[in-house]
Amino acid sequence: MSIWKLITGRWGSGDGEVDDVRIDSSTNSLQTVDYEHHEIHSGSHYFVVGYQDLANGNVLDFTWQMPDTTKYIHWTWKITTESETLYQVYENVIATNPLTAITPLNSNRNSGNTSDTTMKFDLHANLTAANADTDVSGGTLIASGISGAGKDAGAAARSHEIILDRNILYCLRATASSAGYVNFEMQWYEHVDKHP
Repeated sequence: MSIWKLITGRWGSGDGEVDDVRIDSSTNSLQTVDYEHHEIHSGSHYFVVGYQDLANGNVLDFTWQMPDTTKYIHWTWKITTESETLYQVYENVIATNPLTAITPLNSNRNSGNTSDTTMKFDLHANLTAANADTDVSGGTLIASGISGAGKDAGAAARSHEIILDRNILYCLRATASSAGYVNFEMQWYEHVDKHP
């Protein structure tokens, strides 16, 4: 008897909520999905995707409030730019003016779950105006870089997730050194640790 016939996996917490582990018929390899993919299926994975046309010197700010719960946010992001753009990610900032709310979308379009985070954005004419609305001076810069060069396009991304701190306000900032579009894509799942 093959060992594969002896292996079962638990898919729920109740009695009998087990099933045979499956293998691929072509290669006999074990069939799995990565954890992020599992979170999509369970309705706990969210995304925000869009673009903004920036004039030279414009600043696009996203502020993102984490919930004060044991649910942790596992975040990845990507920006692509039409021209040179400085990007910065700050932790523990202060937003002094209300910004425009964004509703994150659930990656499982059949799920009614909503994000426990609060995300907002604002477009500013310059860095002085941006800092007046979102004070980053007391925050911690956790990522920064330049996407593009002059009028040439570029891209920047964080493909390995960052687990964000509870009850903290974050800011993702894009400052245009040259006029052009900024495309942004943020993805995350919201997860309570199984063994705190």
